[in-house]
Amino acid sequence: MVSKVLFLFFCITTSFLVVSCGTSVSTRYEQKPSIKENHTLETKKLQRQENFDLSQYRTRLDLPKIKSTRSDVGNVLWYNYRNLPDTSKMKVVFSTSQGYRILVFTSDNLDVADSTKLDVTVKTNRQDIYIVFEPPFYKVEVGDFRTRQDADNLNFQLKQMGFSDSRVISSKINLFK
Repeated sequence: MVSKVLFLFFCITTSFLVVSCGTSVSTRYEQKPSIKENHTLETKKLQRQENFDLSQYRTRLDLPKIKSTRSDVGNVLWYNYRNLPDTSKMKVVFSTSQGYRILVFTSDNLDVADSTKLDVTVKTNRQDIYIVFEPPFYKVEVGDFRTRQDADNLNFQLKQMGFSDSRVISSKINLFK
């Protein structure tokens, strides 16, 4: 009985191996296209798709033409251009000296430093705000103070306005006429 079972098991496994290991001749010797031929077939498919004409779907906009005089355009483009600031009241740097500034912000991103400068300008209404580049950082510095006491006074005000990381540093300052 055991020998019959073993013989049956042997026959089933051998027939399974023979059937599963055999392949058809057509798949064994079939030649696949090379990489170059495959690439040309793909480009031909893409070329067929690119030949689609979109001009029939173009929309036409009929906008009314606005006529304006040359002086109107100039006033719109250059708002208050003719009202230039009086240059006789402008400060001119004539020298530099050792003094104090307030370091408000340091970043490696120029856009963030520029927005911080704008924020300080709006809150303090000061014009002596500088962005100093010391690689790899951009530093936003405020003021040109000859004495430490003047710098400390503004630093206290800046901390009250929300710039809690600001501190007084020794720096070269601009001297104005």
